[in-house]
Amino acid sequence: MSKIRLYLDLKIINIGDIIKITDKDFNYLIKVMRQKINDTILIFNGIDGEFLVKICKIAKKDLQILIIEKIADLEILPKITLAFAPVKNVRIDFVAAKACEMGVVNFWPIITQRTIVDKINNERFLANIKEACEQCGRNDVPNLQKITKLGDFFKDKNLDDKILILCDESGNAKKASEVLSKLGLKNKEIVILIGPEGGFSQDEFKMMYEIKNLYAISLGKRILRTDTAIISALALVNEFVANA
Repeated sequence: MSKIRLYLDLKIINIGDIIKITDKDFNYLIKVMRQKINDTILIFNGIDGEFLVKICKIAKKDLQILIIEKIADLEILPKITLAFAPVKNVRIDFVAAKACEMGVVNFWPIITQRTIVDKINNERFLANIKEACEQCGRNDVPNLQKITKLGDFFKDKNLDDKILILCDESGNAKKASEVLSKLGLKNKEIVILIGPEGGFSQDEFKMMYEIKNLYAISLGKRILRTDTAIISALALVNEFVANA
């Protein structure tokens, strides 16, 4: 059986440290996973890598772990940002978890002209990211940016040096394989743009097609739901990053 993996929000982890675990993580370890003194688990903080720890004390509302050894350095993944229009709650959980599993390092919710949901529950979204990292084996933790209007998003000067990939469902874009194969995506910072359930407006498409470092791709003939489009786009980009 695979060891339990737990993300802890710690600034630093050192061999020999004793760390107290409380609240939801305590309940998960004791009441759900039935851990006992001397049981070992894995922890990570998104900074220092991954560590083997031993439960050394259990109290009524908390437990203590001893850091035994470091087993892995921090994983460095391709720098993929997912800029997406929020969707309804159940599907936003899916977006957080599955995009995290597929290697997104930066989530950036955007508001477009046709966006139905203009806010997200940050706490819930981050909880889904945490759980996904614990489950899928990542020991880094993605960032969640503040929700931003599309026009303001493109004012960010940091986007100038990145490759922007627009998923265009309007029928005007070329096949993804034809576009992505020519970009040389390895070691590049990539931003994937996914529109709302009603798609980007014509004005938004016009604005985006004028951006010099933006490349439009088609995800096929069918109109995809936002969450489906996200998974399709990430699968394609990961494929061409790996083979670049």
